[in-house]
Amino acid sequence: MNDSGPGPTNLAMDSANVAVQAEAIHGPVNVYQVRSAPSPEETFKVGLNSLRAGMAPEAREHIRDAVVLQDYVNGRSCFYLLLALLSGRTLQQVPPDEIAVLSRVRGAVKDDDAWADAIKLVDHLLTSRAAENGAADIEQELQNLTDEQRNDVLQHMEMFLDSSAEDALWARAFDAAKSDRYAKDRLRRAWKFFQPEPIGPRVQPADPVVIKAGAWTKATATAALAVAAVGFIGATAWQHTGTAAVSALLALAAGCYASVRSGVEWRCRKERCQAKEREHLREPATTRGDGFARKIDRQFNHYSARYAPREADKARWLAETAGIRRAMRDEVVTIYRESTVNAKRVAWLTRYLVADVARRWEAGKLWDYRKELRVPMLVKAMCVLAAIAAAAAGAFLIWSGAHVRPFVVAPAALVAVASVWFAARLWLDIAAEYERHAADKAEKAALLAGRQAAFDRWKLKLADRPDDLEMARWLECDRKALMEQAMDLYRLKRQDVLAHAFIEAPATPFYDRARVENGPWRYSKYKILLFLLTKDGVRQLTMRLDFQKVTFPIRARTNYRYDAFTSVQVAETDSGENVFELTLTNGDPIKVKVTDPPTDVTETEDKDPQGASQVTLGTAGIWNALHVLEGVAAEGKEWIACERQREKVPLAAVSKAVNAIFA
Repeated sequence: MNDSGPGPTNLAMDSANVAVQAEAIHGPVNVYQVRSAPSPEETFKVGLNSLRAGMAPEAREHIRDAVVLQDYVNGRSCFYLLLALLSGRTLQQVPPDEIAVLSRVRGAVKDDDAWADAIKLVDHLLTSRAAENGAADIEQELQNLTDEQRNDVLQHMEMFLDSSAEDALWARAFDAAKSDRYAKDRLRRAWKFFQPEPIGPRVQPADPVVIKAGAWTKATATAALAVAAVGFIGATAWQHTGTAAVSALLALAAGCYASVRSGVEWRCRKERCQAKEREHLREPATTRGDGFARKIDRQFNHYSARYAPREADKARWLAETAGIRRAMRDEVVTIYRESTVNAKRVAWLTRYLVADVARRWEAGKLWDYRKELRVPMLVKAMCVLAAIAAAAAGAFLIWSGAHVRPFVVAPAALVAVASVWFAARLWLDIAAEYERHAADKAEKAALLAGRQAAFDRWKLKLADRPDDLEMARWLECDRKALMEQAMDLYRLKRQDVLAHAFIEAPATPFYDRARVENGPWRYSKYKILLFLLTKDGVRQLTMRLDFQKVTFPIRARTNYRYDAFTSVQVAETDSGENVFELTLTNGDPIKVKVTDPPTDVTETEDKDPQGASQVTLGTAGIWNALHVLEGVAAEGKEWIACERQREKVPLAAVSKAVNAIFA
């Protein structure tokens, strides 16, 4: 794309309210948290972590507390206190009362201290802005620092690496960014930061044993009546056939038991098979709204498309598995439907369930339950033959008893047959219910074991999730890479850039976001605006950063004169999002959504969503961008010269305070 003409061109119209694709809030991780009674070292460490994460205001607060209030004074703490005061802002933005803080550590550092050279280098970087020379000495001083000191200087003194001879320092910063941009296996690990902490595996508990009211009483009464009637008939038959009647009684008892026992298995298998048929063939339902159930629906739809067998007809796969996927969806909604559960915390389970169905469908095992629950012929034969044997034994007893007392045995036989029949039915129902419950519990235990294994695999996969400091460092390297590309694109040297500013915003329409407790939001996709102020005007480079793939897939160039500025502001909308707006004399305003509005997840899981928004604004570079662009809008090109003039007083104050640190 060629440079535009002198008139303004607006390409960044992203103020539309597009929902966040997914988000996660990690915590507590204690990176930016101070305990109720922290030691000075702990307070300083939290401040240092905040500084390296780009949270300069929070870093200034914690490091100042450690140094001034807790008397944690040494070369290292003084160095980082100085960096925190200067990080991300110009000398004009440093209040006098913060400069005065340095006077509290007067004479605290010896010349032979390991951090003395780093502190002196900061002073030299400040004074070289006015001297316009000495870059060679600064380069040598930078070379003498440790890697830790050098990287922190290049990151937090970026605003002051602008003397006319300091291209070498920027080249060093760019080289450091190149080496660290893919460090620590970023391409494999970065995506894990946006995954929420998964919630543990659950299964819907087996339905409890349900026995109808009065069933136990009826079963006991009919059984007792059956025993009495059969016993009377048996005693009467014994008078006629002797030991043969005893054998018939035993055969009757054994036949009834065997028939009921095999009947219980027959019935249980049949009913379980029918239940699974209903489950697999149920009709999909439509869920309305945007709550937890709707989000689970989206997960199942997404993973059903993603894990569809490659060689199969996708439509056939979806149709044949619709019922079972619906049943699993309903189970997930039922067991995890809580006000504080983020739907993405159970995405691992949705993924596992759908993938498991796909594997079984592809292997032709989705309907294996029909074979497993088919009633064996041996069970059916045993049930029928045992019933026949019991009937034959009963008939023999009735026949034998009728020879002795026919008029009494006949009604007793009717009572015996009826009571045995009803007792068998009632005891069959009771035994089948207990059998069903035992089978359900065994099935649920197997399901839970499979889900636990899947959960453990997912936890292991997330074990090396990057921390927020790594994310901040990678993003800083991306900013440096963008700066280098912009300078190459516009064929600029460092001395050609009079001032610069970054704005980092989420790239719509779809992106993931996550944050640690008390930390800023990090995004999977960024829209980064870089403003380069040169003697000829403003060069604006807008790029889309895919943070996980480390690519800049989209780039737009815009140029405009200094007098094209009308106004610049950051406004909070009614929905709670913050929008950066730059108004030019010609064309539509440039609008960029810098922070998202609170969502249902942040409202339930985030302790301070408003505070997170403010922290994110700070790390997005918005305040420095506002300072620079507001100055240009008010004073035009003359702002640069005026800013240099206004910096003389705070520059002298800071330099004096820095030199006073040394004993």
